[in-house]
Amino acid sequence: MIRVLIAHSSRFVCDSLRSALDKIDDVYVIGGATTKEELYFLLPHSNVVILSTNLERINTNEAIHEIRLTYPETKVLVMGLDEEPELIIKYVEGGASGYILQNESIDDMVGKLEAAHDEKAIVSPVIVAKMMNRLAYLANREVPGAFMEARQSQLDELTLREEEVLSLITAGCTNREIASQLVIEYGTVKNHVHNILSKLDVRNRYEAASIFEMQEQPLAGALT
Repeated sequence: MIRVLIAHSSRFVCDSLRSALDKIDDVYVIGGATTKEELYFLLPHSNVVILSTNLERINTNEAIHEIRLTYPETKVLVMGLDEEPELIIKYVEGGASGYILQNESIDDMVGKLEAAHDEKAIVSPVIVAKMMNRLAYLANREVPGAFMEARQSQLDELTLREEEVLSLITAGCTNREIASQLVIEYGTVKNHVHNILSKLDVRNRYEAASIFEMQEQPLAGALT
């Protein structure tokens, strides 16, 4: 059972999210916290916290760190963000298990709740690529030149259309969105994606996007 604590400065938002999530099987909302005191009072009863960045008198990163330190099994999802890689990665480095964007639906939220509860994460290709660059940067090492050259050689094998598709994948577009933007059939997009994965020797679109992102942005420009 996913026991959810919603922490947001607005009681209306807390109650609205509770009404929506109470309809989901295996999800139980233990309460809504609009203050720091309510958050820490209800915290022991939850295993996933949806933490808004607007809670008064709380530094979000400090709260994430304290929650993870005191209740290491409890997952924290930061709510209400724009898709800004630098900000999202800051929270993930602080211990957050995921994030919920402002424009995401209840279904998106439920998917991320379930993923966090199952020790998984749902992130966009853009964020994955930034995270890979960040990890390499923090490790204070450069990707070997031979490796980068090999990846570039694989990218050079892509057709112009496949490059366009890969660029849109990296931007976070779905296959249907790609089909709409390029004015081609959905099935054609699927074929292009299959060819891209094969030529880059990767398992999924996220890994493909990471390669494209790393080649486009050298590690010297990694997040600081």
